[in-house]
Order: sequence, then structure tokens, then C-alpha cells
Amino acid sequence: MTLAGIELRYLVNDISERTEDYYLSNIYGITKNSLLFKFHHPEKPDILLMLSTFGIWITNVKIEQIEPNKLLRRLRDDLTRCTLKEIKQIGTERIVYLTFSYFEKEFVIVVELFGDGNIIICDNEMKILALSHSINVRHRQLRVGSQYVQPPLDNVDVLNMTEKDFEPIHSTSVAVAKWIGKTLGLPRKYIEEITRLANVESKKKSEDVSNDEIKRLFDSATKIVNNVVNGKHDPEIVRNDETYVNPISLAGENHEKIASFMDGLDTVFTESIVTKGKTIQSSPFAKKISELETRLDEQTKAIKIVTEKSEKIATVAN
Repeated sequence: MTLAGIELRYLVNDISERTEDYYLSNIYGITKNSLLFKFHHPEKPDILLMLSTFGIWITNVKIEQIEPNKLLRRLRDDLTRCTLKEIKQIGTERIVYLTFSYFEKEFVIVVELFGDGNIIICDNEMKILALSHSINVRHRQLRVGSQYVQPPLDNVDVLNMTEKDFEPIHSTSVAVAKWIGKTLGLPRKYIEEITRLANVESKKKSEDVSNDEIKRLFDSATKIVNNVVNGKHDPEIVRNDETYVNPISLAGENHEKIASFMDGLDTVFTESIVTKGKTIQSSPFAKKISELETRLDEQTKAIKIVTEKSEKIATVAN
């Protein structure tokens, strides 16, 4: 499951409210791509926040370490006892910035949730101190010692879009759904819901869309974005070929109602980590079993050859 930018905006706001006045008491390595942050408050229950290359969420489950995480020691040394000064997201980009401070110390953890994902530790001037993996592509380089540079922004800011942003739809002949997806950067499930609510055929050519249909598409998109971001949820878990969580109910889904979007993410993401853990932990045993099976097969063949030879020798002797 991949988090959409508007879903991430809701999570950032929710986590920011819940962790106010807490301090970071410990950090646990779960996998090479996931870390568990434990926040403590003298009068309130502890909060467990999972940071991973595929999501960020508050969890009710304390998972034991599955594999080493190379960032753990550095994070513990730098961040233990720090408070979460700020957690933010620029627009609806799938990047989270967590600023931790303790007296004069300040560090920024950048969690990128696109592509293979990344967790990056920066100082207060955004110089990279450590990261899950280095990146060297045309528009940016990420490595220890370099300045953190976010990827270029190329979608309409759906949090501040206007009906005018939909007018260029007339200048292309691609399908309506494809234009909305490329322009707004929303996943397919939301695009389908936007066209359904607007009563506009998703495969209709964009150049053939009427002004009234443009208005309906804009209104539908605005409604969905606002409901997701502002927590007007009717959350559900969908289990088909892929398991994922919707903060709002979407038409035509085989869904299971849940208490909250955060709880749903905790269920689905935790299941994913545990399943991966079983695979990782069982792989050495599977390799050993395979080796033993190969040896047993070779021994069986050897026994068969010896038996055949002994029978021939016995025949000659007789």
C-alpha cells in the first residue's frame, strides 16, 4: 500500500497534535527500513510512532527487531530526550519533515515515501548526517555531507486549487481520468471517485468536457480532498488482490469498516512488516533445509548405486 499525499497531510496534522509536549524517550530498530520512536509524557500514556520508507503512523504494537537498522545508533545518540518541535509536509508532496530539538541541538528527520523511500538525518542547516541509502540522479544527489534537496514539484497544489486549475483540461485529448491523475497527482481510487461523483465518464476525452462538467469535477475533487485532509472520515480496509486502507468510503469496494484511518494503517502496515519478518527470519532455515534435502538426495542416489553394484557382485559370486 502506498500513502497518497492528501492522506499524509491528515497524518501529519494528527501526529503533530497527539505528540505535543511529549519527548522522545527511546528508538528501536525494526527493519532496515523501519524505526519505532517511543514518546513519553509525565502524565499521559506513551505514544509509539513508526517511521518507515513506506509510511508514518502511530501504532499500538511493539514489534521486536527483525533485522538491523544502520541509522539506529546515530538516531539514539542525537535524538534521545529531544522533543518533536515540528512535523510538517510541503503541499501534498509525499515527504515528511520532523524537527527535533533539545536545548541548543536541533535535527531534522526527512522521510521520503516515494520510489524506494528514504529516511534522512540532517542538522539544522539541512546538511545530511546519515541516510538509509544514497541517491545520484539528474536533478539531485543525496549523500552524507551534502545539502538535502527535495525533488522538483510539478503537480497542482490540491490544498489551494481553484476552478481555474481545471480549465486547461480543454487543451488535451487524453481521457478525463488520466488528465486529473497527472494534474492533481492523486491515486486512481480517488480519481475514479471524483469522476463518479461528478457524473462524468472517466474515459471521455478531456477536450469534449463541458464547462458545467469542469465545475462538477472541481467540486468533487475539492470535497474529497477536504474530507481526507480534515478528518471527515468513514474509514475502511479493503482486502482484494492488495490490502489497503481508505480514509473515506469509496464506491464499489469490498470493504471492512474500522474505527479510524490511523488504526487501519496500523493493522495493514504492521501485518506487512510482520509478514516480511517471517520471510527474513525463515530464509536461513529454508536455505539450510534445501541444503539438507540436496545432501539427502545425493546420499539416496549413492545408496542406490551401491545396492545395484552389490547385487551384481552377488550374482557373479553365485
